Amino acid sequence: MELHPIDFYLPQKRPFIMVDKIQSVSLHECQTEFNVSGQNIMVHDGELSESGLLENIAQTCATHVGYIEIHIRNAQYIRIGMVAQIKSLEIKRYPRVGDLIITHVTEKENYGDVSIYDAVMTIGEEEIATGEFRVILTDKIN
Repeated sequence: MELHPIDFYLPQKRPFIMVDKIQSVSLHECQTEFNVSGQNIMVHDGELSESGLLENIAQTCATHVGYIEIHIRNAQYIRIGMVAQIKSLEIKRYPRVGDLIITHVTEKENYGDVSIYDAVMTIGEEEIATGEFRVILTDKIN
């Protein structure tokens, strides 16, 4: 199956997209990559901010939601997901300009319009952040 460009799956628009591409995606998992650029609006003093880290994880979850909506459910549109809760977030270090972040989310539970994702963010072999994200699906994107 051929995937669409990343902006197809996300409600965010540039310059606020914090995911460059999908590395892999399946029914319960999604892995994305993101190259931290000095021009990114969430980079401060050469590092991606905490808000940027959270947005990257949230957008990886949103990419998974978009994939499920279009490629699995065969929906005509992608419903918007909102992060309702962040639990057990641990940030070990902040990515620097030039770092390639790999973010892997696993949907560990689903209750209709609510999904719980485990997230792991790495740079190379180094795990830099982990957490649990509860995502609630709402209305459609027009």
